[in-house]
Amino acid sequence: MLFACGLGLVAVSAPGCKDAPTIPGTEIPDTDENREILRVIERYRTAFVRRDAAGVLATAHPTYYDTAGTDDPGDDVEYELLGPILRERLSQVESIRFTVDYLEVNIVDDRAVVKAWIDASFRLSPIVDGDSGMTRVESQHARKQDHAMFELLRDGNSWRITRGL
Repeated sequence: MLFACGLGLVAVSAPGCKDAPTIPGTEIPDTDENREILRVIERYRTAFVRRDAAGVLATAHPTYYDTAGTDDPGDDVEYELLGPILRERLSQVESIRFTVDYLEVNIVDDRAVVKAWIDASFRLSPIVDGDSGMTRVESQHARKQDHAMFELLRDGNSWRITRGL
Protein backbone atom coordinates (compact mmCIF):
# COMPACT_ATOMS: atom_id res chain seq x y z
CA MET A 1 0.00 0.00 0.00
CA LEU A 2 1.20 3.47 -0.71
CA PHE A 3 -0.08 5.03 2.52
CA ALA A 4 -0.02 2.09 4.88
CA CYS A 5 3.25 0.30 4.61
CA GLY A 6 4.75 -2.20 6.94
CA LEU A 7 8.26 -3.44 7.01
CA GLY A 8 9.64 -6.38 8.88
CA LEU A 9 12.92 -8.10 8.41
CA VAL A 10 13.99 -11.52 9.54
CA ALA A 11 17.62 -12.18 8.85
CA VAL A 12 18.80 -15.57 7.80
CA SER A 13 21.83 -16.64 9.73
CA ALA A 14 23.91 -19.74 9.49
CA PRO A 15 23.60 -22.26 12.31
CA GLY A 16 25.90 -21.47 15.18
CA CYS A 17 26.16 -17.75 14.31
CA LYS A 18 24.05 -16.45 17.19
CA ASP A 19 27.00 -14.48 18.54
CA ALA A 20 27.68 -12.82 15.17
CA PRO A 21 27.27 -9.03 15.12
CA THR A 22 23.86 -7.67 14.17
CA ILE A 23 22.78 -4.38 12.65
CA PRO A 24 21.99 -2.10 15.61
CA GLY A 25 18.32 -2.19 16.60
CA THR A 26 17.70 -5.46 14.75
CA GLU A 27 18.46 -9.16 14.93
CA ILE A 28 19.73 -9.04 11.34
CA PRO A 29 23.33 -10.16 10.73
CA ASP A 30 25.60 -7.19 10.11
CA THR A 31 26.78 -7.76 6.55
CA ASP A 32 27.48 -5.23 3.80
CA GLU A 33 24.68 -6.72 1.69
CA ASN A 34 22.10 -6.59 4.50
CA ARG A 35 23.09 -2.99 5.29
CA GLU A 36 22.73 -1.97 1.63
CA ILE A 37 19.29 -3.56 1.38
CA LEU A 38 18.10 -1.80 4.55
CA ARG A 39 19.52 1.52 3.26
CA VAL A 40 17.23 1.20 0.22
CA ILE A 41 14.18 0.70 2.43
CA GLU A 42 15.28 3.62 4.63
CA ARG A 43 15.67 5.85 1.54
CA TYR A 44 12.11 4.90 0.61
CA ARG A 45 10.84 5.62 4.15
CA THR A 46 12.57 8.98 4.47
CA ALA A 47 11.47 10.08 0.98
CA PHE A 48 7.92 9.12 1.92
CA VAL A 49 8.09 11.15 5.14
CA ARG A 50 9.41 14.15 3.14
CA ARG A 51 6.51 13.61 0.71
CA ASP A 52 9.08 13.28 -2.07
CA ALA A 53 7.38 11.22 -4.79
CA ALA A 54 10.49 11.30 -7.02
CA GLY A 55 12.62 10.04 -4.11
CA VAL A 56 10.23 7.16 -3.44
CA LEU A 57 10.10 6.33 -7.15
CA ALA A 58 13.92 6.27 -7.29
CA THR A 59 13.91 3.26 -4.93
CA ALA A 60 11.60 1.26 -7.23
CA HIS A 61 12.78 -1.02 -10.03
CA PRO A 62 11.21 -0.62 -13.51
CA THR A 63 9.70 -4.11 -13.07
CA TYR A 64 7.79 -2.94 -9.95
CA TYR A 65 4.39 -4.63 -9.68
CA ASP A 66 2.21 -4.91 -6.60
CA THR A 67 -1.21 -6.52 -6.19
CA ALA A 68 -1.95 -4.54 -2.98
CA GLY A 69 -2.57 -7.89 -1.33
CA THR A 70 -5.86 -8.51 -3.11
CA ASP A 71 -7.18 -10.62 -5.98
CA ASP A 72 -8.74 -7.51 -7.57
CA PRO A 73 -6.61 -6.45 -10.56
CA GLY A 74 -8.21 -2.99 -10.31
CA ASP A 75 -5.94 -2.03 -7.39
CA ASP A 76 -2.72 -3.46 -8.86
CA VAL A 77 0.12 -0.97 -9.31
CA GLU A 78 2.70 -1.19 -12.09
CA TYR A 79 5.84 0.95 -12.29
CA GLU A 80 4.34 3.15 -15.04
CA LEU A 81 1.48 4.11 -12.69
CA LEU A 82 3.60 4.45 -9.57
CA GLY A 83 4.87 8.01 -10.18
CA PRO A 84 1.44 9.60 -10.80
CA ILE A 85 -0.11 7.68 -7.89
CA LEU A 86 2.67 8.76 -5.53
CA ARG A 87 2.43 12.41 -6.60
CA GLU A 88 -1.33 12.46 -6.11
CA ARG A 89 -1.40 10.65 -2.78
CA LEU A 90 1.62 12.38 -1.25
CA SER A 91 0.15 15.77 -2.20
CA GLN A 92 -2.80 14.93 0.09
CA VAL A 93 -0.60 14.24 3.13
CA GLU A 94 -0.66 17.06 5.68
CA SER A 95 1.42 15.22 8.27
CA ILE A 96 3.02 11.83 8.60
CA ARG A 97 4.76 9.63 11.14
CA PHE A 98 6.30 6.48 9.70
CA THR A 99 8.60 4.04 11.48
CA VAL A 100 9.92 0.66 10.41
CA ASP A 101 11.23 -2.13 12.59
CA TYR A 102 13.28 -4.53 10.48
CA LEU A 103 12.71 -8.18 11.32
CA GLU A 104 14.34 -10.28 8.63
CA VAL A 105 16.33 -10.17 5.40
CA ASN A 106 16.43 -13.20 3.13
CA ILE A 107 18.66 -13.13 0.06
CA VAL A 108 18.71 -15.67 -2.75
CA ASP A 109 21.00 -14.83 -5.66
CA ASP A 110 19.90 -11.40 -6.99
CA ARG A 111 16.63 -11.23 -5.04
CA ALA A 112 15.91 -10.23 -1.47
CA VAL A 113 12.86 -10.20 0.79
CA VAL A 114 12.69 -7.86 3.76
CA LYS A 115 10.11 -8.50 6.45
CA ALA A 116 9.27 -5.61 8.75
CA TRP A 117 6.80 -4.09 11.17
CA ILE A 118 5.40 -0.72 10.12
CA ASP A 119 3.85 1.82 12.43
CA ALA A 120 2.55 4.83 10.55
CA SER A 121 -0.07 7.53 10.85
CA PHE A 122 -1.16 10.09 8.29
CA ARG A 123 -3.34 13.16 8.25
CA LEU A 124 -4.80 13.63 4.79
CA SER A 125 -6.12 16.96 3.51
CA PRO A 126 -9.61 17.14 2.03
CA ILE A 127 -10.03 16.75 -1.71
CA VAL A 128 -11.81 19.74 -3.22
CA ASP A 129 -13.44 19.70 -6.64
CA GLY A 130 -11.63 22.28 -8.79
CA ASP A 131 -14.74 23.35 -10.70
CA SER A 132 -17.34 23.61 -7.94
CA GLY A 133 -15.08 24.22 -4.96
CA MET A 134 -17.07 21.57 -3.08
CA THR A 135 -15.27 19.10 -0.82
CA ARG A 136 -15.36 15.66 -2.42
CA VAL A 137 -13.48 13.86 0.37
CA GLU A 138 -13.25 15.10 3.94
CA SER A 139 -9.95 15.44 5.76
CA GLN A 140 -9.05 12.19 7.46
CA HIS A 141 -6.54 10.58 9.79
CA ALA A 142 -5.33 7.05 9.16
CA ARG A 143 -3.14 4.75 11.24
CA LYS A 144 -1.44 1.60 10.05
CA GLN A 145 0.32 -0.95 12.20
CA ASP A 146 1.09 -4.15 10.36
CA HIS A 147 3.69 -6.55 9.07
CA ALA A 148 5.03 -5.72 5.64
CA MET A 149 7.18 -7.41 3.09
CA PHE A 150 9.43 -5.72 0.55
CA GLU A 151 10.84 -7.56 -2.41
CA LEU A 152 14.03 -6.25 -3.99
CA LEU A 153 16.11 -7.03 -7.05
CA ARG A 154 19.83 -6.43 -7.45
CA ASP A 155 20.18 -3.98 -10.33
CA GLY A 156 23.87 -3.81 -11.19
CA ASN A 157 25.63 -2.86 -7.96
CA SER A 158 22.51 -1.66 -6.14
CA TRP A 159 19.17 -2.97 -4.91
CA ARG A 160 15.75 -1.66 -5.96
CA ILE A 161 12.26 -2.48 -4.75
CA THR A 162 10.03 -4.62 -7.00
CA ARG A 163 7.08 -4.98 -4.58
CA GLY A 164 5.88 -3.63 -1.27
CA LEU A 165 5.75 0.18 -1.43
